[in-house]
Amino acid sequence: MQVCLVSFRKGLGAAWSILIIMIPVSFVMTLLQYTGFLKHLTWILAPFMSMFSLPAEASMALIVGALINIYAGIAVMGTMSLSLWDINIIAVMMLICHNLIVESAVQSKTGVSGLKMTAFRIVAAFSMGLFLSLVLPESFRSQQWAMGAVVDVRTQPLFEMLMVWSLQTALLTLKVILIILGLTVMIDLMRYYRLFTPVVSILRPFTRINGLPHESAFMWMAGLVFGLAYGSGVLIAESRAGHLDRDGLIRLNLSLGISHSLIEDTLLFVAIGASLFWVLVPRVIAAALVVWAFVLARSYIENRRGSVSKI
Repeated sequence: MQVCLVSFRKGLGAAWSILIIMIPVSFVMTLLQYTGFLKHLTWILAPFMSMFSLPAEASMALIVGALINIYAGIAVMGTMSLSLWDINIIAVMMLICHNLIVESAVQSKTGVSGLKMTAFRIVAAFSMGLFLSLVLPESFRSQQWAMGAVVDVRTQPLFEMLMVWSLQTALLTLKVILIILGLTVMIDLMRYYRLFTPVVSILRPFTRINGLPHESAFMWMAGLVFGLAYGSGVLIAESRAGHLDRDGLIRLNLSLGISHSLIEDTLLFVAIGASLFWVLVPRVIAAALVVWAFVLARSYIENRRGSVSKI
């Protein structure tokens, strides 16, 4: 009972630390989208869209997704005429680079630089978009996909828009609290009854394959399943508990920066026509490759420093 009470308080603290960022950001970004201000930002990315053979207006979806969340990005995509080629590339880029303000804040609370992680995810998104533009089947270009009508918030009366936002935010807040509380209590109970060790043993081979320390197993799985926002309770609590050193935290955040929320977010794009293989497998492989590249680069730099110090 005492364990549950302590976990409950810890979970509420973790939920508060993310909601105090998430709600204001969501409100401001929704207002900016309502006023049409975000549309004026498309010039930033529009020139780059030709690199991926994407229509210029695709930059709007990417900007909204990056500043707000995947749901908002998909809503913008619903107002466009897109091919399967467009959907798959936009999906992968948005799956890597979305909700940056909130999720980077979560990553910063785990002990890494939120600004550097933001830059990393933007570069990773563009790199993956370019890669897919080179390997996607050419047949995807000719296949149009009707996503259905999506209501543009700019066409709604301001009061109605605010009411819809309030309801959606209330439901999202409840979801975040329940998920974070549930995860926090579950982890503490697993620790109390010494169930964490067998779980780590099961996951250890997968963490090693992905270049991660085995101590990161539960944090890694929480991020893969629940994402950076919903899994923030686990990520923040575990990092504060000191179960990972700084090197391990950097590797974990690099991995999750590319491949987090593999179930819910991935299925959202599959539901609108994206290929499960193309939006899932490349991200999983890229996450592992990035972590191993970091490990090798760090090892090379340390060896160079060691060689210089001996001279």
